[in-house]
Amino acid sequence: MRTFASACAWILIAVATAGCRSISTPPASGTGTVGAGDGGQPGSGGGGQPDGGAGGEGGDECAGLGPDTVGPPSATVTIRASASENWFAGANDGSGTLALMMTNDNYKPSLRVRLFDPSGAQRGTYQPAQVTLSEQIFGQLDGFTVSYYDTVHDSHELVALDRNASVIAATGTSSRVVWPVADPLGGIVVLGRVNDTYPIEVAAYDERLNQRFRTQLSSIERVLASGVDLEGNTLVLLDAKDRYGAGKLGGIWIDHSGNAGAEFLALENIPSPPYVFLTPRVGSGFFVGTNPGPPTAAAWIGQFDAMGGRTAPPEWLAARPVETLRLARKRRAYAVISPARLDNACHVDVEVVAPSGKSCGTATFPAAQSGQFCSSGLFVGYDGTAVVGSVEDTGGGFRTFTFRWWTAFLR
Repeated sequence: MRTFASACAWILIAVATAGCRSISTPPASGTGTVGAGDGGQPGSGGGGQPDGGAGGEGGDECAGLGPDTVGPPSATVTIRASASENWFAGANDGSGTLALMMTNDNYKPSLRVRLFDPSGAQRGTYQPAQVTLSEQIFGQLDGFTVSYYDTVHDSHELVALDRNASVIAATGTSSRVVWPVADPLGGIVVLGRVNDTYPIEVAAYDERLNQRFRTQLSSIERVLASGVDLEGNTLVLLDAKDRYGAGKLGGIWIDHSGNAGAEFLALENIPSPPYVFLTPRVGSGFFVGTNPGPPTAAAWIGQFDAMGGRTAPPEWLAARPVETLRLARKRRAYAVISPARLDNACHVDVEVVAPSGKSCGTATFPAAQSGQFCSSGLFVGYDGTAVVGSVEDTGGGFRTFTFRWWTAFLR
């Protein structure tokens, strides 16, 4: 079964997320609004992380963090596609180049990447010759890393692209099952194994796919989640029911040099199926959440200090519903992205939150409407670019994907 990059779902799911409420004046067409913020919850400060913008003693914690007024988009791109093609905003890099990515389950090509500069001019296109699965793309400081499974050669491939979509490096892996994650310090970390009886191998590559380290873990347990924090430490969460008991997950930390620690009991009382996810914190470490699906609600269940065990989530985060949480403002704050909703008009809200949990304001982006639902989702990229995407069925077996973006809006 095909798996997509995490960004894929933000268009496909958003169609069914908007409720019909009437609470505020809608944004004007092509522009949005910004709220002043409500002060937020006092919270616990995210495990002792720095406040990311406090102006010294007595300073304003939100100084330099709050969003500006949402004006007209920097660029708009419209793509006409067949019913089997799915386009989404895959990533953007530090230069503001945006990667729009297409996957196709039924016909060739199965993968296509189109790169656009901040003004909307196309820079180039990348399309592998092979039929691919499990496609993902990651923004780097300058350029992109593409990861996919090559069905012809039965191997997993990594490809480095420059901002013009030219291939500057490529490498294959020996693993068939792979979990790639971006390294915030640059490059990519890949967890892989040949099959379920082989130990997990962790390999790190820089932006040009030069290998930095390769480490074999002792565990052969199933990988449930992994991530790399802002200091370059990798955390792997494992299904450890055979080791610790039902509903219990193991964890292994690997530092940025490739040194792996011992497995530890990371989480308990995890409902089945054990779907968990990691979100990097400001500074270092992770927040962890679970979303097993109905009837169990998604929830934030803890946090991990770098190279440490689980502690309770900060009060401000635990009190919030589980929504998309991205880093913003040069990784000094969080962007909390709500699903598109319909008041008098469709819109997507992005709240900027300081590391203590204080709300620094909410930006409202216009979204597309399809019948009684909003057919848009929002993505925040590497350099803080906000991208709103929507899809419309135009009949005759075709759809139109529209992408509007605000370059470096949350940088």
